[in-house]
Amino acid sequence: MNKRTIKNSLSLSLIVALAFGVAVPQQASAASSAPTAKNVIMMIPDGMSVGATTLARYMLNEKGDVPLNLDEYVTAMVKTRWTNGPITDSAPAATAYATGNKTISGALGVDASLNPHASVLEAAQLEGKATGLIATSEFMHATPAGYSSHEVKRSNYAPIAEQMLNQKLDVLLGTGAAKVDTKVLDIIGIAKDKGYTVLNDRNELLATNADHVWGNFTGTISGKNNLSYDLDRDPAVEPSLAEMTTKAIELLNRDKDGFFLMVEGSKIDWAAHANDTVGIATDTLAFDKAFKAAVDFAKADGNTIVIAATDHGNSGITIGSNASTTYDKDGFGILAPLKGAAKTAEGAMVLVDKTKSEASLDSALKAYGIDPADAAIAKEIAAFKADPTTANLVKTMSTKCAIGYTTGGHTGEDVPLYVFAPAGVKLPKGVIDNTSVATFVADSMGVNLSEATSKLFVDVTSMGTMDTQTNEFTFNRKDGKLVKIKANQSVASVDGVPMDLDGQVAVYTDKHFYVPKQLVDNNDEQKVEQTQPKVEQTQPEEKKVVNYTVQPGDTLSEIAQKFGTTYQTIQELNNIVDPDLIYPGQIFVMP
Repeated sequence: MNKRTIKNSLSLSLIVALAFGVAVPQQASAASSAPTAKNVIMMIPDGMSVGATTLARYMLNEKGDVPLNLDEYVTAMVKTRWTNGPITDSAPAATAYATGNKTISGALGVDASLNPHASVLEAAQLEGKATGLIATSEFMHATPAGYSSHEVKRSNYAPIAEQMLNQKLDVLLGTGAAKVDTKVLDIIGIAKDKGYTVLNDRNELLATNADHVWGNFTGTISGKNNLSYDLDRDPAVEPSLAEMTTKAIELLNRDKDGFFLMVEGSKIDWAAHANDTVGIATDTLAFDKAFKAAVDFAKADGNTIVIAATDHGNSGITIGSNASTTYDKDGFGILAPLKGAAKTAEGAMVLVDKTKSEASLDSALKAYGIDPADAAIAKEIAAFKADPTTANLVKTMSTKCAIGYTTGGHTGEDVPLYVFAPAGVKLPKGVIDNTSVATFVADSMGVNLSEATSKLFVDVTSMGTMDTQTNEFTFNRKDGKLVKIKANQSVASVDGVPMDLDGQVAVYTDKHFYVPKQLVDNNDEQKVEQTQPKVEQTQPEEKKVVNYTVQPGDTLSEIAQKFGTTYQTIQELNNIVDPDLIYPGQIFVMP
């Protein structure tokens, strides 16, 4: 596994909205005995509204009284707003969960002013931990990218992929390389050159024992673009989310320093966008199985925290709709057609032939769990046959089962936070902000996001010049050495000698160029790129960090005066969401 040589010495205290009743773990520092976890598994069922989990239970039995694996671990509710509004895009949502910062729509790994911030994955790497990402979407999609890249536009797949390739992740499972032209970036070729074992199917996944793996699986419908809905996948060829989770844990757990793993059930969100009731319910169940796999490991391990939370709601899905006027008389059987579906809407539409023949339309309806002769929804069936689109197909099921939708987009409601943790770990309670999830993860691992940011992103824009044709930045260090490095890369040239930055990547965002602190410091001896095992390096002694414990009656302005600084500086340094909400006992890192 990759070993980072930089070790953080302090853990940032958990700064959360205490007005909403959140339990705050003590700061993990030399003076604290607060429990931390060796491993953290963060699981994100993208776009999974509460209506989706409710519906999924009815897929388990008629009365919906069999619990999901998730159910017993609900510990808090999470607000999902972004910087400028109540309904978030996945990119700022991922950024909040990964870095503890709000940002603008479409941006990844940067704050609202477009400054890059370290993610919990990157902070874990600085501690020498192994890291992994899993997604059923393309791997450059917003959620995984929010943990492993820093880009203003989530649609910039090539630079996002380039950063991820150079970050020295240990495990990446999914697919999506086909979304970037090989003439622009040969993702799989580069992955192989970097020593990754590329996995192409389920059997290769289950058999591998490699330290560094890159999933390039083939979806039943979408090929190398993204993975299938769980109901549509070929189980002999395409691994399930639970299987990918289990294998990733097995590989990462060999690291003596522990690991951080992010797992996304990506396509719950896609099904919700399509108002595909079958896809929502069955992919929610697939995520629930993956959650169980993670918790089963954590229970046996005893030193692992598993966290699950969707990044936002989607579709406004409800059991009950305007079309249903007999809701108080309908029995449990109203949801039974869902269990008869053999395909999601995406899978069923593949059965419609080019001529849109009656037989193929009937096949699609039957695969989706709909009887083509069902008189109760004759209007919806006729609409589908007249215009066989996904939008018309999904209406047959939602009408049949009285499922309501308010939108084909995201929604802004609070969402549940699920946590399994070893005994003694204080869990978030009440209603918390999405940025507080990142702080809880960081504190659980004993890492400091602010310190990680200062080590990974030094703004050198004023020190040199950028060649926008080659993306190469050139500057002179204080010791007179000439440094050259390209954006999204982790190898620099120092006076013509290659310097391996060990997975720490240079970032160009909003016309500013950022490089790791180790490249700016004058300590590049023994850091030239080499094929032999790297020698452990010792970082120069950091400036001593001063902590301050909030006293009764303190205000942020008064604290700032005591330390000769501004309250804005303290607020930014400690990721304080609301400067009016500080309480006795909080521990702030001071400038």
